[in-house]
Amino acid sequence: MPREINDVLDEVLQNAPGVIGAILIDVDGIPICISGRFELPAEELGALLAACFTSYAQVGADLGQELSTVMTEYKNLKLYQVGMPRGGLIIIADKNAYLGMIRLEAKRAIRELTDLMSVSEKSREELMTRHKFRAPSEDEVKDLISKFL
Repeated sequence: MPREINDVLDEVLQNAPGVIGAILIDVDGIPICISGRFELPAEELGALLAACFTSYAQVGADLGQELSTVMTEYKNLKLYQVGMPRGGLIIIADKNAYLGMIRLEAKRAIRELTDLMSVSEKSREELMTRHKFRAPSEDEVKDLISKFL
């Protein structure tokens, strides 16, 4: 039986102590799959994460560098975001989680997720319809980002 995207994300949560959530987004920030718990609605979180990653990628491009990973530490959380060919994998963990395990699990998951995403366009459309997701407008993304500045 072929594996599903949610199986891969669930394994990240199980295999890396301290991980509380993982989300797979497409290049537009639309959530493809979610595992764990998040305080923001997935649609808003996905849009914010895509916008942040794009901003950091532009900084890298201006410096002649290609962005692959963003690691952010907050007071009580760590956020690890990895770019992929058609989106990104975001892992959110407790502040005491071991970064090495998170990186190891992300690397393992990305290999499998990249293959699974190559056939997931139909899944994305179904997920968007089922959960009433839509791609946010540029103004909505700017509005969301302004709340955090």
